[in-house]
Amino acid sequence: MDATTRANQLRRRARHLRDLATAIERLPVMSLDTHAGGDTWRGPRADLCRSTLRTNQHQLHGVADDLRWHAHRFDGQADELDAIDAARVGLVG
Repeated sequence: MDATTRANQLRRRARHLRDLATAIERLPVMSLDTHAGGDTWRGPRADLCRSTLRTNQHQLHGVADDLRWHAHRFDGQADELDAIDAARVGLVG
């Protein structure tokens, strides 16, 4: 696989990872906490449920951030491949 093809592949993967991150953040579960207030349910089990929900939402936000970080790395690698390919063309041409 040549550098340009690999760079394009990395950019497609980066775009897909960003799309996945956005999809995670738009999941209905990410807004459940707005419906889990004290008016909805009270008691120790309710507190445990809200705490677990907040923890899970935090984890999902972390996953989305990680996906975007990897996407950024893929874009950087693609840019490096483009630069290497351009330099090679400059040397040959």
